[in-house]
Amino acid sequence: MSVFKAVILKGNIHLKNDGTTNIKIRVTHSRRVEYISTDLYIESGRFNNISGVAKSGRNKDYINLRITDMIQKFQKKDIELGERRALMTVKQVKLYLLDDKENSEFIDFYEFSEEYLKTVISDGTLRWHKSTIAKLKLFTGQRLAFSEINLTFLQRFERYLRKEGVRSGINNYMRSLRSLFNKARDKYNDEDSGIIKIPHYPFRKYIIPKPSKKSKENYLTPEELQTFINYKHSNLGEAFAKDLFLLMIYLIGIEVKDLFYLKKAKKGRVSYDRFKTGKEFSIKLEPEALSIIEKYASKKNLINVNERYSSHLTFISFVNNQLHGSDSRKVKGIFPKIGIDKSVTTKWARHTWATIARNDCRINKDDVALCLGHQDQDNRVTDMYVKYDYTIIDDSNRKVIDFVNSHGTSLDVPLDNK
Repeated sequence: MSVFKAVILKGNIHLKNDGTTNIKIRVTHSRRVEYISTDLYIESGRFNNISGVAKSGRNKDYINLRITDMIQKFQKKDIELGERRALMTVKQVKLYLLDDKENSEFIDFYEFSEEYLKTVISDGTLRWHKSTIAKLKLFTGQRLAFSEINLTFLQRFERYLRKEGVRSGINNYMRSLRSLFNKARDKYNDEDSGIIKIPHYPFRKYIIPKPSKKSKENYLTPEELQTFINYKHSNLGEAFAKDLFLLMIYLIGIEVKDLFYLKKAKKGRVSYDRFKTGKEFSIKLEPEALSIIEKYASKKNLINVNERYSSHLTFISFVNNQLHGSDSRKVKGIFPKIGIDKSVTTKWARHTWATIARNDCRINKDDVALCLGHQDQDNRVTDMYVKYDYTIIDDSNRKVIDFVNSHGTSLDVPLDNK
């Protein structure tokens, strides 16, 4: 057990202007000492450091009663530590004794989240969590104690989302909430010292709804792609969106953020680290891709979208509006014009490339995954030793482009890029 004793510290440095000094509770544990300040003050000559009590003064009885109460309170909390105490330093014991917020009842979810989000670097992760927090506040108001986030709360929040018309997005909201909950447990719980401020874990029983498998539907059939390729644009915005969508297909369904920051090619290839995985990737520039790249030449990057738009998000927004239309911006969109009732976005280029590669070109799944730059979780160690043969990727991409060409010839209308 820890040992507690009331003491005053010697020396003029501890004296106040009125000649009094603070009474402290000395905590001794494993032959180490820490001091806990109290709200009690006394003239040093009126206190007995050996017995740890006030020996004179009109407030003597009150001071000694308060000292006794404090020490008994600390002793009780120290006993509750049990065998955990042996794993703790004296400083950890002190922090435990001073902690009046031992559980999630007093820890606010939003306050924690606000501080945690300051450490998040990824724009995507930041937007993900902020979206969840905004939706939660509509459900709960401006305060939410961690103790309130139990199984019943999660079920009620899910029902609220469904009532609001959210379906596949429930998976995203709940995974974000679980992630923030886990981050809080990592911060506030210290299993080694036995300090557990958030002891409950409702996600052990709550099953997060699986997202609907829409991704497999987010592709264009060869016939739809042929119609798109043969579409004659009616303005420069449509021409730009069409070119960039096709360029993404010719670059093996490259992610928009990667394309936005892509540097100039070297020896006929573009090489980069994928933002999503950090994995190194390289793509050979085929003639079809080069013909589009030349239209949007840039001094530093592969194409000049980085110079045209303030961020990859505004770039995505513009292209998507031109593809599927936007009522607010009075843009009809290419696909509505050609009679294809699909909300096509830039992400469809990746799914379209992969679907054509697998279903039409009969490229095996492993090679399709390799071309897409997927991380193989089962072979992560092996990947450390294997140098990829990019000719597999190059040959696969050529097969896909040849198939695309065989189903439609681009009108290749020149675009005034000035």
